[in-house]
Amino acid sequence: MRRVITAALTAAVLLCTGAAWAAGPARAEATPIPAPTGPHMVGRAEAILTAGTRSIPVSVWYPTTTAGVAPYIPASSPAARVQLAGQAALWLHTPTAAPAMTAAVLPVAEGAPVADDGLPVVIWSPALGTPRWLASGLQMDLASRGYVVVAIDHTGESPAVEVSGRVQAGSPPDAGDTAFMQRAFDMRLADARLVLDRLATLPVVGSRADLGRVAMAGHSYGGQTTVSAMAADPRIRTGVVLDGPAVWDGTSAAPDVDRPVLLLASGATLHASWASTRATIATIADAGHYTGTDLPAFGCGVELCGTIDPTRGATITRSVVSAWLDEQLLNADSVMPDDPKLRWRVR
Repeated sequence: MRRVITAALTAAVLLCTGAAWAAGPARAEATPIPAPTGPHMVGRAEAILTAGTRSIPVSVWYPTTTAGVAPYIPASSPAARVQLAGQAALWLHTPTAAPAMTAAVLPVAEGAPVADDGLPVVIWSPALGTPRWLASGLQMDLASRGYVVVAIDHTGESPAVEVSGRVQAGSPPDAGDTAFMQRAFDMRLADARLVLDRLATLPVVGSRADLGRVAMAGHSYGGQTTVSAMAADPRIRTGVVLDGPAVWDGTSAAPDVDRPVLLLASGATLHASWASTRATIATIADAGHYTGTDLPAFGCGVELCGTIDPTRGATITRSVVSAWLDEQLLNADSVMPDDPKLRWRVR
């Protein structure tokens, strides 16, 4: 039944967006994602990292001096882009977002030369059952501010990935299955370590990244991945968690991290695991679990995205995350945004 629904959704996306493809790339102004706010133009490159039989796609974002326009979803063809959008929308229970995600473009130049040397690095881990590209707005914004961002697709757990021109659907996650969650978590940690090991080999930016200034960030289960990866690997100097737990119930003990961690939570409720985990904590009033991603820009209900205006939620998230990373990796005297929706619990 899931395959039938996915096929129907894919057909609907094709009908909605086929004309746009025939006309070529859309204008950058057509995207619902807010423009990047840093001083640099943004480049993006794709790579597949392999370890044994496992292949994980990554997107590499970085500052450049070249302007460009590129599809929101990185894919080798329009048909692959449709499949990736359709599967992601199905898993996120937002089928009406699929055509918008497929047709959206970003002001980024694919494969453009990198603009500088000694760039700090941020590794991104998405939420359970969420593709790497659903936080492109935040990743693009950080790149415009001078960061290299490496976004991971956790193959098998992601709705779908493209490897060597072939789209591979994932296995739907079961958050109530402790064994599944533990397997997914172990896989995520291995993926994060693989990216850390391969930073110097990444396309375009490998020789330009500062491997002594590495942060990790993640949304939801990607936040837990961030905290545990920090505990396991001293190469990660700081971590950022967007509305996630420090540890998933029943999978492991809360890790002891001796480096700075930021939790930016949605709404007023914090996961109980943060009671025993050292962190700087802020909350965004009226935000939903996916406020820190691009999903609100494409349309989703209150249960996922809250009632906060999508642009305001994106602005707060970008401002807090960039200020935190500037402070931790660049030793900058950062000023956190002043917004009534933003409330600090622990600073």
